[in-house]
Amino acid sequence: MSIKARLDKFSRSIRPTDDHIAEANRQTDYMRDKLHDKVAEDGSFKLVKTLKAGSNAKFTSLLKTEENRFDVDLGAYYSGEGATKQELDKLLRFTRDQLRKIYPSKDKDDFKIGKSAVWVKFRTGIKLNIDVAPIICDDSLDVTNGGWIPRKDSWRLTSITCHNEFVRNRTAQSKDVSGPVKFNRLVRMVKWWNNLQGELRQPSIFCDLITAKAFEEVGVTTEWQSSLLKVFSFFRQHQFLEPIIFSDYYDPSEVDSSDDSKILVMDSVNPENNITWFWTEETRVDYLERIQIAYDAILQARSCELDGEEDEAIDEWCEVFGENFRELSEED
Repeated sequence: MSIKARLDKFSRSIRPTDDHIAEANRQTDYMRDKLHDKVAEDGSFKLVKTLKAGSNAKFTSLLKTEENRFDVDLGAYYSGEGATKQELDKLLRFTRDQLRKIYPSKDKDDFKIGKSAVWVKFRTGIKLNIDVAPIICDDSLDVTNGGWIPRKDSWRLTSITCHNEFVRNRTAQSKDVSGPVKFNRLVRMVKWWNNLQGELRQPSIFCDLITAKAFEEVGVTTEWQSSLLKVFSFFRQHQFLEPIIFSDYYDPSEVDSSDDSKILVMDSVNPENNITWFWTEETRVDYLERIQIAYDAILQARSCELDGEEDEAIDEWCEVFGENFRELSEED
């Protein structure tokens, strides 16, 4: 197989299978329907809607491996009396209790309450994990399905729907370029690389945003080799020294970028949510070192390919995407 064909095969192989996704959707749809019923029966809170969130909803989810979890994220939108940020603990416990009613035969240890969501573990079939996050409805951002979403640092006012559209819109734009490189597939590639970075691994939304900025600035080509080289070259040159901001849902001038010491990768929906709020200068430098390693390997892989040294080129791509690249890029 040519390197071009291998990269295209790899980009398809790191996507969960159609059967896996269909089964995940079936299990999630069942949970959604039953959760509405249980909350309504209890009457303590008002569940307005449940929406699929995260990578599965954005079509950027990854094949389940040791480094890559396959979880489905579900946002449970609550409103009315008691549905406040101050009542988060109650909402989490309440949501957990309703989920246990849906699956009375499951072990209680399969339901875990985290800081921001209830985690439900299924031990059979595709062994799906579903994270159900309580969201407090709030229309103040003037966007579709706005709400307060709990995160490790604090509550964030944002929108699941807008985050999904952010990726889908760019995927549609990328279809203007012929060839296999579409935006959601590019995000998968970046996420796969990111998930190999150990303690420097960043959240999925970070990968969405930095890939979107690269796509905005340098676009994609008709092949993976040059597209990935352009993307990692952009990361390398940008260095996270300038704010990464988008204008889809707010005016970029609303972002407070007066503190030069802050690394800013902003939520595409709320100009007050800095995804890299926890980054230090050391984090930035260390992450850039990993980017440089990947860039150098891509550059060397390209050189080997042009010289007809395909085995050496594959070795270099394994430096970027791990040893799984070798197997996942092989011809069926």
